[in-house]
Amino acid sequence: WEGKAYTMDTWPEMKKSGVCPFGQLPILECDAGVVAQSAAIMQYVGRKVAGAGGACEKEIAVSDMLMGLSEDFWNAYSKVQPTLFVAKKVPLEEVAAFWATTIPEKLAYVESFLKGKDAFTSSGITVGELALWSVFHMMARITPEFLDKTPNTKAFYTRILNLPGTQKLITGKTSFGELPSYFIKAE
Repeated sequence: WEGKAYTMDTWPEMKKSGVCPFGQLPILECDAGVVAQSAAIMQYVGRKVAGAGGACEKEIAVSDMLMGLSEDFWNAYSKVQPTLFVAKKVPLEEVAAFWATTIPEKLAYVESFLKGKDAFTSSGITVGELALWSVFHMMARITPEFLDKTPNTKAFYTRILNLPGTQKLITGKTSFGELPSYFIKAE
């Protein structure tokens, strides 16, 4: 595959072109045509790349569950955490309550589901695990210590963080270059 980065300057033209089925990114152009929506793209890749969806039916289900969980975290996080485009979504007290209450409650379930390990599946890098890691990474860029009270979840995060491919991506050594943080600190 070939990664293509679009800027705020090139995006309006791309959007008008009609190549994006729902008028938004990301998309994957492949032998199946244009696949839109992050979860659909991840599920497609999971089916095409050996083991990326899971090694067996149980792991495929776990990967799919983790994809759903990553969406739950994303939806909760994006409601309160400021972004590059919306600097203040809710009062600071609500942001603080989110980090003090909502996140620890959600992480307790993740910690339990890991069952004392640092991976959810035998490969440890299914599309669902990578989706969850990516949301955790966005959160860690703002609040690095948010996983400190969940040692297995932190080990999961750190293990994927230290993979060579992950390091290449987060240090800007891919065709995308350095990826800015979408979320910003609440002030």
